[in-house]
Amino acid sequence: MSSGTNRWVVDPGTGGLLRGTEPALLLGGQVHNSSSSSAASIRESFAHVRRMNGNTVLAPVSWALSEPEEGRFDFTLVDHMIEQARASGLRLVLLWFGAFKNAASTYAPRWVRTDENRFMRAVIESKQKGSAFHYRGVTPTPVLSVFSSDLREADAAAFEAFITQLAENDTDDVVALVQVENESGILMDSRDRNELAEKAWRDTVPADLVRAASVAPAGSPLSTLWVDAGRRDSGSWADVFGNSSAADEVFMAWAVATYVEELAARGRAIKPIPMYTNAWLGPQPGQDEPGQWPSGGPSSRVIDVWHTAAPSLAFVAPDIYVDDADPVMQTYAATQPFFVPESRLRAGELVRAVGTYRAMGWSGFGIDGANPDGQVAATFAYLVALETAIAAAQQTQRIAAVVVEGDETATAEVGSLQISARGLNSIVRNFLLDVGVQLPDEAVPVPDETLPGEPVPTPGEQRPFALMFAEEDDTVVIVGQGVKVDFRAGGAGRVEIDTVTELLITDGRIEDGRILNGDERLQVVPVDHVGAARVTLLQLP
Repeated sequence: MSSGTNRWVVDPGTGGLLRGTEPALLLGGQVHNSSSSSAASIRESFAHVRRMNGNTVLAPVSWALSEPEEGRFDFTLVDHMIEQARASGLRLVLLWFGAFKNAASTYAPRWVRTDENRFMRAVIESKQKGSAFHYRGVTPTPVLSVFSSDLREADAAAFEAFITQLAENDTDDVVALVQVENESGILMDSRDRNELAEKAWRDTVPADLVRAASVAPAGSPLSTLWVDAGRRDSGSWADVFGNSSAADEVFMAWAVATYVEELAARGRAIKPIPMYTNAWLGPQPGQDEPGQWPSGGPSSRVIDVWHTAAPSLAFVAPDIYVDDADPVMQTYAATQPFFVPESRLRAGELVRAVGTYRAMGWSGFGIDGANPDGQVAATFAYLVALETAIAAAQQTQRIAAVVVEGDETATAEVGSLQISARGLNSIVRNFLLDVGVQLPDEAVPVPDETLPGEPVPTPGEQRPFALMFAEEDDTVVIVGQGVKVDFRAGGAGRVEIDTVTELLITDGRIEDGRILNGDERLQVVPVDHVGAARVTLLQLP
């Protein structure tokens, strides 16, 4: 029986996020892993999210800090995060770093890690205990076994205590989502091989998973394994899915997902807040074997296994650090609600997630080290100010985004309009050349997205990009930088631009600026910084 209320809901029809009955977007970032480990760093990192114009902060909750001794809980830091988010006007997503974080167990309490008899370690192919990271000269990190029932019970009990704290102290629902574990799975081998895991491998495959394999789309990884093994209705894991690293990944996915489900189901019985877990991506270029990414985590090949094994999760979500983010978004948005909990700080991928794939939210990693003068912060300012209109356009599918690669023309549809987008800089240069003005042939400088001293410097977005959504049938709002957009009617009719109104941000609100006409209509959005405009079109027969 739930003892807590909750206003946040993932709409099963649209995949969008609702606060009460109102559509909402979570736009901001995840603070660095240790930024939520002290009151002072919570204050500073959360304040920086406001400087970045975000409306949401994602922050870890450490099991080790929350239960330093078994059965003695201390959620002072959680309360402080709720208070700081509330005071800053931020929504909060809390990340449970329990037994598993980045395929290791460094956030498990000392009393768990020291008792290897009760809380068994994972064993990889070499039969050596323990480490996900065997880098030369680096102390190995502990890796607990997901097959340990004692570990599952201890982790779940701590998670219940954490959610109970939310139910009691977050009465106004500052917390929008809860992430259960972090980038779980096992590295350096396709499956855990300790004695508990070996017994589970020989056990009968759960009927629910066999049923899921039998109805999975033909050609999907789960279906292919099941078909190739003879379409068996029951048997051991090797009987039903064969002996391969891909079968190992399915086996591990079921084990990890049912572990996470135990936590999520018990937590939601206390407070029905939407919960999810996140994925370290795999396969990736040059990494085609499970274990090169965490085998058993919600990678692209086992999303359906996770949906079957962990029904209490609203979705699984990708952490996106690859250059080619579009296929990742397409995969994770295809069959479930879509959220990006971690991403490189790239404004083009922010608008792509929200506009093309109708994400309920997007989070840049290391937001407390991000540049408030960068493009992500400027894009946040417009998207947060336009949140209600953007979320409504997502629900009616009257929204799109473009990211222009090189000299290509990107295309999109917004309602009945067909839109093409090209890089504005070269168009303006050629236009001015036609009238006798020659500009230097060089890229427009953009600020870095990270502040000096960040461990992974991130340059600004050189690709032209834009988010576009229809306010009315003849009115489109464009937010972006460096794009030239052209409109065509979807049917036999014609359209031409009627008016272009510059949109400005003042104290977090949208205000009308100049009415653009003449040559200035070439730059509906600016070349040298993020801007926005409202374009009204004239419909012609």
